Amino acid sequence: MLLENGNKEAVFDVSKLTAFEVTVPSTVDVPQGVPQGGTQGGTQGGTQGGTQGDALDRWIEEQIRRNPKITTEELAEMSKKGLRTIKRHIAKLTHIKYVGSGYSGHWEIVENDA
Repeated sequence: MLLENGNKEAVFDVSKLTAFEVTVPSTVDVPQGVPQGGTQGGTQGGTQGGTQGDALDRWIEEQIRRNPKITTEELAEMSKKGLRTIKRHIAKLTHIKYVGSGYSGHWEIVENDA
């Protein structure tokens, strides 16, 4: 049903003993600097836009190059960013893919030959 509606495929994580997790990627592109609700409101405005976001993207890629088995939780802790922020940035880095499932998987970076 997701694919029929133009959404991306859901990702199922069944690595937990008593529960499972389903991640459905968002198909809505939210421009940088647009408040997304919550308690922070619009105080961050557009000041965190491209430059800081690009720096975080490069940092995430470097960490994955150093340790392909690093978790998003570890990236969030190391960067002092929220887990959702890390996952959102990784989702837009289309050349970085997670291969495998749960704890036995790893990240791969697809190098651009161009």
